[in-house]
Amino acid sequence: MLRYALRRVLWAIPTLLATSLVLFLVTTLAPDPPPGHDDPVAEEARRARFVDLPRFVNTSPQDVESKAAAAVKAVAAGGVDQARGARVLRHLGGAALPYVLPMLEALPPEARGRVAVALAPVALRMGVGKQEELLQPESAALFWSRFWDDRALDFTRTAVDRAVVRLVEHGTDLREADLVALDTYALPEVIRAMITARDHVVLERLTRIAHHATERGPVIESDSDDAHVRRAVASWEEWWFVHGTDLVSLDGANRAIAVVTETRYGKWLRRAASGELGVSAVDGEPIVEKLRERTPMTVLLCSLSMLFSWCAAVPLGAIGAWRRGKPFDWVSSGAMFLLYATPTFAVAELLRRLTSDHAVGAARVTLAIVALSVGSVATLSRWQRAAMLDVVRQDFVRTAHAKGLSAWRVAVVHALRNALMPTVTLAGLHLPVVLGGAFVVEEVFGLPGLGFETVRAIEAHDAAWLMAVILACAVVVTLGLITSDVLHGALDPRVREVLWRRQGGGPA
Repeated sequence: MLRYALRRVLWAIPTLLATSLVLFLVTTLAPDPPPGHDDPVAEEARRARFVDLPRFVNTSPQDVESKAAAAVKAVAAGGVDQARGARVLRHLGGAALPYVLPMLEALPPEARGRVAVALAPVALRMGVGKQEELLQPESAALFWSRFWDDRALDFTRTAVDRAVVRLVEHGTDLREADLVALDTYALPEVIRAMITARDHVVLERLTRIAHHATERGPVIESDSDDAHVRRAVASWEEWWFVHGTDLVSLDGANRAIAVVTETRYGKWLRRAASGELGVSAVDGEPIVEKLRERTPMTVLLCSLSMLFSWCAAVPLGAIGAWRRGKPFDWVSSGAMFLLYATPTFAVAELLRRLTSDHAVGAARVTLAIVALSVGSVATLSRWQRAAMLDVVRQDFVRTAHAKGLSAWRVAVVHALRNALMPTVTLAGLHLPVVLGGAFVVEEVFGLPGLGFETVRAIEAHDAAWLMAVILACAVVVTLGLITSDVLHGALDPRVREVLWRRQGGGPA
């Protein structure tokens, strides 16, 4: 059985990949945000949804080198694209200097001056140079030539990594200023240190450096509470996930991998697989943290509801089948059909209205479990009754009766044990229904679970939360189906015999 369970888990991997592909296609059916036409807010909305990337294959992944080269070409040529190219250079900042400054010497004097002046905001942000010389084409070009001769060795990954480590271990204003002078070139190491750092003073320096280089984002203060720190770090992590490739170079194997990863599906899959689920549009909280906070309530409702449903449905269905055509069978069948026809939200609302609106804690949870269990009891009892009716007609049941065994022993030991197997198999298919019902019940009773938060996300058009919840539910349902298959094999000796033979064990 262990090998069978492992094989089912392995088969679940391609199933989940196929599921993720379907979910990705569904979530991308929504219209893309319109082009911003130089509107930074609209452009950022498009970037956050990776609208600028192809869906599945990126034949020419863009990195800081290619973006810098295109921006230099636009600025050097002048015309209508010059302003856009200058904005790109300002966004790329110090990360583009190792590629832009060596190009200056190859440009004609007029074009060289335009590019040098376009880099003025970067120099002022880095705290180098004077504004009057940076805004004059000839003096700006001479400034950047001298700057690169003096500072080229500072723009290496080894030097930046060493500078960040020194700042984390013994932070001083001078070491912070050294990283500010590197601008966006230092961001990969700064963001990496920010994610792992715990000291608020260190985080204050790191977020201040990132904020200065990008001209956006939150800054952590030394007295900030843990919630603010968590939100701020998550915001920077999300920003880097979206914009990180703008500020790094893709070489060798990284460029080959980027053909797949730098796509809309690649970003979506990487976010799902790595747990980098982003931040919620509702309150700015990390989605991973919100999932940890909201999941226990939903798991509690679903698990207790399924337990209660099984404890009630199995006896009802079995007794109804055993006493087929008797008053109990007629009454229970009518009641179950009535409950089956009643929507879950109607039962939940009725229970809420019949009780005090101020019921809190265990009372609300109990009512929610009852409301969620009503439909499940009706469905499971019908499955159990049908399975029991099929079993009681079998020869071994008649043989047990002929041997003089008591009716109770025949019903429980011989009939019910075999009649449980089809119901156990169908339990995995029943899990999605319970999950969907839990979302409705949580909203009716105001319980802080996944469903309650999902309704808020729908109202706020929080696509990141919706994708995370859908994928989490897909994983849970897949594991539920595997569990039901394994339980079926454990209960049915015929299934175990087939599995034993497939594994080369010979006759059981």
